[in-house]
Amino acid sequence: MSYQLTIEERPTYVYARVDGDLNAANALRFLEEAYAACVRTGRSLLLLDMQLHGPDLNTTNVYEVISQRAADGTKLRKIAYVPFQRSMAYFAETVAVNRGVNVRLFESVAAAEQWISEP
Repeated sequence: MSYQLTIEERPTYVYARVDGDLNAANALRFLEEAYAACVRTGRSLLLLDMQLHGPDLNTTNVYEVISQRAADGTKLRKIAYVPFQRSMAYFAETVAVNRGVNVRLFESVAAAEQWISEP
């Protein structure tokens, strides 16, 4: 189970990137560790660069992961999300938004940075 996390404190937000195998455990771990970095640094803006590779998670796995992390997600002002695989990313975004998380899906890190930097 490959997993490598990179956390960078940028001037106004936390940039979190994960590389590795796509599975529910890695996705959950990534969201937990990225949120913890926001709490530790006192930032409420988060850019998630999820570069997990492998077969898509099923809808049940995606729903469970997002449902477990949504309460903390609502404590952040903005979350920009750049997934490697897009098919289930739209579902994940919808589940999070329906739980009050201010999250948006982006095609590139550059586009995500632009949105997260807007006042």
